[in-house]
Amino acid sequence: MSKIHFKGLNTYRAIAALLVVVGHIEMFKSKHGLAHYLNEPYFYYTGGHIGVVLFFALSGFLITYLLLKERSEKKEISLKNFYMRRILRVWPVYFLVLLISYLCTDFVPAPITLLLCLTIFPNVAHALNKDWTVSPQIWSIGVEEQFYLVWPFLLKTFKNILLVSAFIYFSLLLFPHVAVRLLTKYASQPAGAIEFINNLFYGTKFSCMASGAFFACIYFIKPRILDAFYSWKIMNYLLVALPFVLWFSSFHVIYVNDEFYSVLFGISILLIATNPNLVDIDTKLGTFLGKISYGIYMYHWIILEVLFRNGLYRDFHQSLLTTAVLYAETIALTILVAAASYYGLERRILLKKEQYVS
Repeated sequence: MSKIHFKGLNTYRAIAALLVVVGHIEMFKSKHGLAHYLNEPYFYYTGGHIGVVLFFALSGFLITYLLLKERSEKKEISLKNFYMRRILRVWPVYFLVLLISYLCTDFVPAPITLLLCLTIFPNVAHALNKDWTVSPQIWSIGVEEQFYLVWPFLLKTFKNILLVSAFIYFSLLLFPHVAVRLLTKYASQPAGAIEFINNLFYGTKFSCMASGAFFACIYFIKPRILDAFYSWKIMNYLLVALPFVLWFSSFHVIYVNDEFYSVLFGISILLIATNPNLVDIDTKLGTFLGKISYGIYMYHWIILEVLFRNGLYRDFHQSLLTTAVLYAETIALTILVAAASYYGLERRILLKKEQYVS
């Protein structure tokens, strides 16, 4: 199968990863009793969590398109090859982060935490309030791996995958709200179950990945209306920018905020990546940061743990200078570690993926 490159997506990955780091810096400041910006509208209503939603939409779009292309060209999808590619891309850094975060801190995981995280169910650990607290961002890796455990089977089984992706999106959007309503009405002691459902579905955003998959299906099918829409250049640019404008202006939708943004991101990704009339926003810096974005996302929490545990910011005061130093140090160290990981480890492992490309 020929290699596919979608323009602009590395820059989107870079934006998502760096804004997750920003959100977590403020969380660390709050956690250590320091002045922070978490109560400001941007962090309170949207924050770095929306960066994870962008990651989900990106992943759903790209991998779904690749699977559909494989199905079209080869008349089948090799599940073995797909799962080996996922394992080689995700697992080495995932387990390395678990090991490093354990060795570099005094964290002792509970047995259930250890079991769930070692079996790639960190999002379930999160729902049970049994997080791997020294690298809790790993919950999203569980979401992706669980989604892709099932998604290729659906692509192999159903021809109308556009309808399937829409069904998954709306089903998972509605289910937690319906379940909570029923528990509230009929269960004698619903508090524990409601908390679990809220935590699980806040952290398990299969719907957001299904949203990205839906727009990949649209592009793969390429209806005539899409080609006509591409010609509306100004409208396309407005739709590309819309989710970021709303995000950075703290716009939020009660109950379905993540799903709302996943749809807008799906449209934005579709247009910036596939419309030949729009400029390629990838730069050398954006491409570099996009390539190492997985490492940025995975390693930054460990770096924050080390910085704060060593007391470097114990007497931190919320001044412009100290804030700038904290941000610069955290981001610079994160990029350095992520780059070393990518070029020293990940890229070598990724070369092995070639034997599993159909």
